[in-house]
Amino acid sequence: MTDQGNNNQNISRNPFAALFSSLADAKQFASGQKPQQLSTQPPLEDSGESQSESENSVSDSVDDNDDSVAEISRSFRSRQELCEQLNVNHMIQRIFLITLDNSDPSLRGGNGIPPRCVYLEEMAADLDGQDWLDMDNIEQALFNRLLLLEPGNQLIYMTSCSAVNLSADRDAGEKCAIPYLFACFQRAKEEITKVPEKLLSFAVRCKNLTVSNTRTVLLTPEIYISQNVYEQLLDLLLESFNGAHPEEVVEFVEEVIAGLLSDQEVRTFEEVIVPVFDIFQGRVKDLDLCQPLLYSYLDVLLYFSHHKDIAKVLVEHIQPKDPANGLQYQKSLLGTVFNISCLLKTPGVVEGHGYFLNPSRSSAQETKVQEANIHQFMGQFHDKLHQILKNLLQRSGETRHLLLTWLGSCLQANAGRAKIWANQMPEIFFQMYASDAFFLNLGAALLKLCQPFCRPRSPKLLTFNPTYCALKELSEEERRNRNVCFSFASLNLKV
Repeated sequence: MTDQGNNNQNISRNPFAALFSSLADAKQFASGQKPQQLSTQPPLEDSGESQSESENSVSDSVDDNDDSVAEISRSFRSRQELCEQLNVNHMIQRIFLITLDNSDPSLRGGNGIPPRCVYLEEMAADLDGQDWLDMDNIEQALFNRLLLLEPGNQLIYMTSCSAVNLSADRDAGEKCAIPYLFACFQRAKEEITKVPEKLLSFAVRCKNLTVSNTRTVLLTPEIYISQNVYEQLLDLLLESFNGAHPEEVVEFVEEVIAGLLSDQEVRTFEEVIVPVFDIFQGRVKDLDLCQPLLYSYLDVLLYFSHHKDIAKVLVEHIQPKDPANGLQYQKSLLGTVFNISCLLKTPGVVEGHGYFLNPSRSSAQETKVQEANIHQFMGQFHDKLHQILKNLLQRSGETRHLLLTWLGSCLQANAGRAKIWANQMPEIFFQMYASDAFFLNLGAALLKLCQPFCRPRSPKLLTFNPTYCALKELSEEERRNRNVCFSFASLNLKV
């Protein structure tokens, strides 16, 4: 093989040849570094010196090219990082609707930017010139956003379009912490399905931030001035069950609950959820049987009874301070629901009663329509009461024992209702015992629980222990192990 062939082969194998646009350019560069006079034979000393100079020249050229490649590589990495930083900033703006950039909207690119954002002025001033959000400052930025009393006063236009956008103003300017964080949770979930793989981990972290901050809000509600965060949580659940797809709210709430259960140093889970129960009870007691809103609240209660951890707190919460006082059972959360009825709340007092106000003036047809309407709502009402009790009985051994204890103690404490004097002294009766409405609804729900055992030739009948009614007084542990709520002997019943 000729020298030229060897040179060509060496050049093609040289890794620095990749720095040139083509192999021909590399060859031309290499040939230019050779001595100009190849025909005359210089002295040996001159030849050695010339060769050394040539090698030094080639070495210098290679070093220069290495520096150029390194500079290009640094420039490329810098642009790539800048692009990623910009994309992360835009994604955070889309999820949390906050910004540190208060520049002229016409100078921003409109792609991927929400129409409205809350400008965090104080944080922008503290960062001294940094006008972008990233994963290092988003936690502080979100905390600052949640502390704003009037976020709507700090809304800015993010694009050059200044048209009225009420939904964008409402979303970005949301004052209530829980609805705002849930909306951020929804937007983060949407981003997870759309962003490229490089941004996926950032989107997931943003979603997790919405959950962890909701947990913080519920654990430290005193920080958030003029907000009732427990009421907001109940309203969120209520709105979700009124809608067509409550699954997303349930997912969000259950992730928050998991966080609350994992860390109970500041507040226990019971301390967080009981205020929600109290608000629920205060609202439900004023609802009527035929009011559609009642059934939305019952759907929320069904969710409570279905969730293992909430159900446990619920059955603990309804236990009366004085088990011997029959009226205490009606005043519990579950008792308040059972007390809803079409009956007069106070016998003989018709003011405020919504049914059959003027029966003598109503036609037979109007009366039948009213009766049918009441029966329809009562059927729906009893179905939900039955399902609530069934959920609590099936959720865990602990909730079953506590509910059976509540039911047994309730019957025992209200046994005096059957005495003759109870009807003759109503003023004492209403201070000591639960109402007729309470027991009619409780009886209807218990009958529905009995129904599977009452069908002819039902195999479930064989699972019933017929000696149950003959049991004498049992210890707490024995009652727990044998699923016994109370002794029939304690009610002075003949069995």
